[in-house]
Amino acid sequence: MEFFRLTLEDVREISKKDTHPQNGINRTQELCFIGLMSYFEAFCKDHFASLINIEPSLVVNLKANGQNVDIDGTRAVIYGEAFRYRIGFVLAEKYDFGSSKKINSLFLSLLKVTPFSTPEAKRYDDLLRDRNLLVHHSGTFTLTYLEQSDDPSHTLESDAFFNSRVIRQAEVIAAIEFIETVANKLVLGCHSALVQYLVANKIQYSGERKKALDFILGS
Repeated sequence: MEFFRLTLEDVREISKKDTHPQNGINRTQELCFIGLMSYFEAFCKDHFASLINIEPSLVVNLKANGQNVDIDGTRAVIYGEAFRYRIGFVLAEKYDFGSSKKINSLFLSLLKVTPFSTPEAKRYDDLLRDRNLLVHHSGTFTLTYLEQSDDPSHTLESDAFFNSRVIRQAEVIAAIEFIETVANKLVLGCHSALVQYLVANKIQYSGERKKALDFILGS
């Protein structure tokens, strides 16, 4: 979590240092916003992988909950005997962490943890919709985007394919705070659930695995 927190601090610092006027399109804020959403998706994937690397038996939970756990045998050859503690990376690479629903589904299958509440999922998906508009349409409003918008100041006739979604500094800072809150909740929830899983299955750690478990909270 500490590495991700430092990443958020970098994005926050870049955003706050920007002195561009706030009344028009601002590419710096757009890039900060896009980066924030991308970094969070990567964080979710990496955290998911690390949990499986620490406790490979969690793969059983994934399969029992309908997730595809098939792995290309050549991936096992790459890591040899160390594959047992790299399997999380191999599995996470094949999963889609591209929405609140998908993230919730994967962590629910793994440890019965849902990072997003219903209101948080709505807010995240709204942020993701803005991110996708920036990435795929350079921020220019599309009919689909406006049809899903709650902003009555925009109309299909006048704004679609003409005006753009303007990302302001205050929005970026607020989004960072929101993402950090969700990430913290995810880390704490997964650690607690993993400890409960270990107790229920009479699994005790020592050495490097215990350090890895403790590092989840101390990282």
